[in-house]
Amino acid sequence: MAPRDLPKSPLAAFLRNHGAGILEAWERAERRRAPGEQSPGYLALREELPTVFERIAERLDAAVSSAVVPQSDDGRDSWTGVESLSTDFPEPLLGFRVLDRLRDGFDLEDVTAQYSVLRRCVLRLLERTGTQPSWLEMTVLHEALDQVIIDPATRSAAGRERALGALDRVSAEGMGSVHIDRLLRRLLEVLLESARSVDWAVMLLLEGEVLRIRAAMGVDEALWGLRAYRLAEGFVGRVVRERRPVALRSAAPDPLATDAGGGAAGPESGAQSERPSDALHALYGVPMLSEGRLVGVAVVSSRRVSEFSEGDRLLFRKAAERAAALATQAQLREQLAAERSRFETAIQRLPVGVAVAEGTAGTIALSNRRFAEIVRGPEETPSNAPLRTLLSEADDDQRARWLLFRALHGGETVAREELEFVRGDGERRLGTFSATPVRDADGRITAAVVIVDDVTEPRKAERGRELLVAASAALAESADHDAAVEHLVRLGGERFADLCALDHDDGGLPRLVASARLPEARALVPRLLKHPPLLFSEAGPMAEAAARREATLIPLVTDPWLQRIARGPEHLAALRELGARSAILVPLAARGRRLGLLSLWAVERDLRQDDASVATELGRLASMAIESARLHREAARGR
Repeated sequence: MAPRDLPKSPLAAFLRNHGAGILEAWERAERRRAPGEQSPGYLALREELPTVFERIAERLDAAVSSAVVPQSDDGRDSWTGVESLSTDFPEPLLGFRVLDRLRDGFDLEDVTAQYSVLRRCVLRLLERTGTQPSWLEMTVLHEALDQVIIDPATRSAAGRERALGALDRVSAEGMGSVHIDRLLRRLLEVLLESARSVDWAVMLLLEGEVLRIRAAMGVDEALWGLRAYRLAEGFVGRVVRERRPVALRSAAPDPLATDAGGGAAGPESGAQSERPSDALHALYGVPMLSEGRLVGVAVVSSRRVSEFSEGDRLLFRKAAERAAALATQAQLREQLAAERSRFETAIQRLPVGVAVAEGTAGTIALSNRRFAEIVRGPEETPSNAPLRTLLSEADDDQRARWLLFRALHGGETVAREELEFVRGDGERRLGTFSATPVRDADGRITAAVVIVDDVTEPRKAERGRELLVAASAALAESADHDAAVEHLVRLGGERFADLCALDHDDGGLPRLVASARLPEARALVPRLLKHPPLLFSEAGPMAEAAARREATLIPLVTDPWLQRIARGPEHLAALRELGARSAILVPLAARGRRLGLLSLWAVERDLRQDDASVATELGRLASMAIESARLHREAARGR
């Protein structure tokens, strides 16, 4: 059978012949239902209805000519012949251009009402013309009209899902950013890309008693960039007062839209020009709230629609929620940065070292310059040198780290515990350590503050005083002056330096007395005593020091220096094995007569100039003891 001989649908012929009448009746009914300016859905459908009728007619002809319709009620209820038409007519009833237009301000309730009116107009005209379509034809007609609603709704929902996903991505990416203006502008860009009924949009953030525009799209940014609005005035003021979204339909004549946000605050408002509200139709404002606290206001407007669809309003509210969260995060970061800056400024002024350790590993998150000085060493250490791992697992000495963990994991407050530690330059120092846990609002320990004070010098001065007091007492209390000399040497070697040696003239015979604190140095004393005293060298550093009649600090003991003072290979080997870092040589004299030489050697620390003053005083006491012993011997010989 030729195509022209195939059965034709009477309902298809009806749509082709009476399409103009249906359209005219529908327009009259729509004007009565929704007087005033018509929505984008109405405008798009009015242009597309003739094409829609033709496409429905084609489907009707195809169904009538090819379908085998079941005769029973059960068969008809389960019949899928109409659904099979979708493979023959894949193009939607509404063209893609119209679907795109419907996405601008699409409102499902409004569009559904328009198609309900259209359906009634078709049915009334069918009745007036006496056309009696078959069950098959009415099924195709109703499902086609349903599809006219489903297609734009599906397309609009998919677009809105993409927009919400884009808003979520902007929010996630912006949680760690400090550029709040850039983030707000990106949110507005997503809005304008997704809701094409929007012509312009602004976001205002609360600053004191005014709201200032921080991001704007579709307006003159040179004019609006510095705008600030009082909280109680205009459209923005109403949004602030009511703390809920506010919508204006056909906003241009409404006094609330007169500046699209209220009266400008003082001179900051900028020059007067044509306001964006002059041609506004729809205006929608949403408060940006964070836990009930006002953060700002978002305002969108359109010159093309008189009222935003509920779907677009939902999108605007979601954008405002994300903007409020981002603004709150930015404000919190600014507050934290300001508080951190104040805290850093405060701790930099402290004379003690302060460090803040965070996390289960106790990572140093913040420290002051004094802490770096204590940990690194003297000023000549480069300031950009990495901090020695005093409180980390990499440090050989874990005592300081254990003290930190007592506060960080045990919640203990540690007060001024003295510990030895190794500084960045390798020198052993003495410090007082305090640690206090830091807890959050729920009582959980989040960090610990460690305070370190280098007390090496005060403790050294204290030990020096104690040493001299003990030496003076030994000299005053002992009747055996030779024993007093030996006692002074023990004090010098065990409580001041790591090894102390005394070369002196004992009744015309040279004599060497030595004592050491460290076991390694103490083991070398017998080997050192086997060699002649250094005092009576005719030349060399010892003779030079004795001739100077004042203490000589050797800040760095070098191998060439040891070679100059050694009395032979075996003696040099013993001195090398001692491994002294520094030394002090003190000449001993009384009544203008040279008595000997006191030498103090440090292995684990560097002797400094202040140590030389203590060594000088110890040498003076040793001189008194030697001279007293000499006078005592002379007196004994005279009796």
